[in-house]
Amino acid sequence: MPRSREALQTVFLIARREFVTRVRSRFFIVGTIVFVAALAGYIVLQAYVLGRMTSTVKVGFDSSAQVLAQPLQTAGRAEKVNIKIQDVANIADGEADVRAGRLDVLVSGDPAAPDVAVKDTLDPTVGATLNALVKQQALNHALATAGVNPAAVDAQVAAASIHEVFLDPNAAIKTERRIVGIFVAVLLYVALVIYGQLVASGVVEEKSNRVIEILLATVRPRQLLIGKVLGIGGVGLLQLTLLAVVALITVSRTQVISVPDVGVVSVVAGLFWFIVGFLFYALIYAAAGSLVSRQEDIGSVTGPLSMLIVGTYLAFFWVVANPDNPIGIGLSMLPPFAPILMPARIATGDAQLWQVVVAAVLTIAAIAGLNALAARIYSNSVLRIGSRVPLAQAWRGRA
Repeated sequence: MPRSREALQTVFLIARREFVTRVRSRFFIVGTIVFVAALAGYIVLQAYVLGRMTSTVKVGFDSSAQVLAQPLQTAGRAEKVNIKIQDVANIADGEADVRAGRLDVLVSGDPAAPDVAVKDTLDPTVGATLNALVKQQALNHALATAGVNPAAVDAQVAAASIHEVFLDPNAAIKTERRIVGIFVAVLLYVALVIYGQLVASGVVEEKSNRVIEILLATVRPRQLLIGKVLGIGGVGLLQLTLLAVVALITVSRTQVISVPDVGVVSVVAGLFWFIVGFLFYALIYAAAGSLVSRQEDIGSVTGPLSMLIVGTYLAFFWVVANPDNPIGIGLSMLPPFAPILMPARIATGDAQLWQVVVAAVLTIAAIAGLNALAARIYSNSVLRIGSRVPLAQAWRGRA
């Protein structure tokens, strides 16, 4: 027990040294400020500039509602809304076009009380304009039927309105979840690559300047490996936490996301998967870094690992586009891919609880196995200065 406590204390001291040294570095301070400013600026830009830009609204009319088409287009110009008019053969085809995104709005039926079909939301300018036109149609119809007293005409005009039909009411939430999922995937991909490379670079730096020989005179290679991984991982976790807090505060202020729990769940899942993902990849990065003695040689041993992370990030878009595909679901639960794919699927709302649990269990088990594997390679190669150490020799522990 005393020996185990001493080993833990040694690992803690090494991790603390790595953490404090890197947190105080200009790279961390300036990088964090730049990342925070860029993230907050993007969210504000999305909320107040990009989110308010007027886009073209494609409106389809069936034959019975054609009388509203030209007045709507004219009124749209006055409101600085570009309205494109399109004739539809029948209501079924028009609704199919709305679902597919070829039309934004379908207007059909009686011009005095038309049905207005949209996928999830109706442009407020278009809605207000149509309401005004419908009331005018009702008024014209009432006046054409002479003999009606003014009170009855006013009541009929006041009662006239459009009837919104939501063909996919959850489309807006799905879009928001997908945007958040992409953001989480990008952030984790960048973080894993950057901090994984930092681990490998730190190992090579200590090896090249012979500091590693001094350190290993007092601590065991496994303790040094774990302490370095935990220390650098703590730096990455701190930076990601700061970014997550800034993102949540900015999103809550600007209301870019209409469903607050989407952001909170995504942040919590992202931080958890960064921890396990970093431990998984950092152990491999550290072992790979111990094979070489020069910074310029790092790419030759970490390149395949970085390509695996890049491939996982690219696979995310296919997985999100095919949420029910068993191959995509299976990939998101396997350790090499789970740290990026699973938190992104959680953000999009596609991941089921059992899938998250399986992915977490498999990844944690893989980390335990990699710890022993990486420690063996690291211990057998970190003191070998000069040319690159072949992986087979690093595994066997002899030249």
